[in-house]
Amino acid sequence: MQPTGDLVPQSKPLFVAVHGEGQVKNEAGGYVFKLDDMARCQRFLIMGSEGGTYYVKEKDLHRGNVKCIERLISSGRGVEVVDKIRDISVNRRNVKQNALLYAYAICARSNNKDVKKRAYQYLSDICRIPTHLFMFIKFCEQESNTGEMPATGTGWGRAHKRAISRWYLNFANNPQLLARYVTKFKSREGWTHRDVLRLAHAHTREPVMGFILRYIVKGQKKAREMYMCEAARQTQELAAQQALDAVGTLLGGIEHSMQTTDAQELCELIDTHKLTWEQCPSQLLKDKGVWRKLIPHMPIEALVRNLGRMTQIELFEGEEGRETLAEVVRKIKAINQDPVIVEEEEEEEVMETDQGAPQVSSTLNKRNFLHPFKILLALETYRNCNTEHKKGKSTWTANKDIVEALDQAFYQAFSHVEPTRKTFYLGVDVSGSMSQPVLGSSTITCQVAAAAMMMTTARTEETCIIRGFSNRMEELGITADMKMEDILNRMNQMRFGQTDCAMPMKDAIEMKRKDIDVFIVYTDCETWAGNIHPCIALNEYRKYAGKPDAKLIVCGMTATEFTIADKDDKNMLDISGFDSNAPRLIADFVQDKI
Repeated sequence: MQPTGDLVPQSKPLFVAVHGEGQVKNEAGGYVFKLDDMARCQRFLIMGSEGGTYYVKEKDLHRGNVKCIERLISSGRGVEVVDKIRDISVNRRNVKQNALLYAYAICARSNNKDVKKRAYQYLSDICRIPTHLFMFIKFCEQESNTGEMPATGTGWGRAHKRAISRWYLNFANNPQLLARYVTKFKSREGWTHRDVLRLAHAHTREPVMGFILRYIVKGQKKAREMYMCEAARQTQELAAQQALDAVGTLLGGIEHSMQTTDAQELCELIDTHKLTWEQCPSQLLKDKGVWRKLIPHMPIEALVRNLGRMTQIELFEGEEGRETLAEVVRKIKAINQDPVIVEEEEEEEVMETDQGAPQVSSTLNKRNFLHPFKILLALETYRNCNTEHKKGKSTWTANKDIVEALDQAFYQAFSHVEPTRKTFYLGVDVSGSMSQPVLGSSTITCQVAAAAMMMTTARTEETCIIRGFSNRMEELGITADMKMEDILNRMNQMRFGQTDCAMPMKDAIEMKRKDIDVFIVYTDCETWAGNIHPCIALNEYRKYAGKPDAKLIVCGMTATEFTIADKDDKNMLDISGFDSNAPRLIADFVQDKI
């Protein structure tokens, strides 16, 4: 590739390609670099396409990412894609499961035998709870019927059936966990466990697992008749009888809990069987005593999603309420800190693994983990105290102790790194295209999410310049010691303009700063308004400051194929917005470890 000039505006390509593809036009009309397919795939897996972007509809953005994955499979990199999916999933780097599981279904339905085999090999690792499994099954059927690659049948071939059966039977070492899952996640995505088992034809000679499978398909009465009758028990070993009794008691207790109308009786059942809030009658979830019994063993995601409901019923009022509040705050502050074991919640990311349950990665049991974006969303929802629900509107007065705990938990949820002791310029794009909601949220915009990501570096590094930009510099009024609540308020009030991602480097020269080691630009890469390309602006700064190795890190806030980072420059890096591993990637790149 050869440069065509030093001061080429962003509305024209900087490079003409000698071999291969040169710069490409983004949706705003500016010319930028194009991510390679694997890098774009990673963005999609972590961020998804839900909600689209300022310029691109969700459907078109999704289609573009699907084609990217299909190209990788066709080019012989499908196994690499599956390994990438597993790595991102088990290390909780992604925000939501939808995009990741769709990509996973594409691989599972591939005509490439090696890709298909590797995909099904990881089913229990990636689909850790029934919600994931049901979503994967739905996407497999969609891909079989409507995928752009050649049709691969109905979606229920032998490999698919064996893998789905294995998913259930893998709980043989911990049947009680399976019993809890099938009663907590009864149906999702239009599927029930009964539907799945009838299609998968799962069977086993192990009596405890057989009891649970029959319970799913035929109900508790039929299951007891087959496995707990006198004739059956005569052929069972004592250990199997004891395990059967334990599972039968648990399932009986759960069914009883769903039928009771007495709050005190429900509290006793919660104590005995460690029930979750989904296993309680909805009419009794207005009772404070029920919530106080649930909270000690409540998964952290369920806890933060129900903070508004708890506050609304005045759970934290009075002397007993203060004790409950202290426990809730302690649990929130323990996110990513205490090595506790918690149950994986509805959409993902927090896991309870009873002793003996199938293990997929040592990282799963290390921390009481919740993805930082979910904490940010919980903070924004809770502090607004006014949330729309299907049945109407709920309001509450936010508790300041909970708000402060969520603020602290947000920073803890990212991977912890030691400061690099470099000087950083943190530039947040606040142009018009960054006003688009991000990651399917109706309350968090790209620019708010960008500012939140930026603060993780500002809180870690000792020397940071924090600035906003559009086609001019914008004063953010943000400092490293500010609370996330105040930052959210400031970012929601920002005015907008055109996009010029070269502004941070130009601004550094105008401020006569020669000490900047690293520029981090948080943007959607829809730059077009500048008279110089960002990569050239960085080179100009390098010459001005006498720092030939000054680095540029681009934090992409949307799952497009665009970046302002030149892949041929070893000191430029593109990372995915809200990758929970971003601080580690930044630190390693800055210290030349990657």
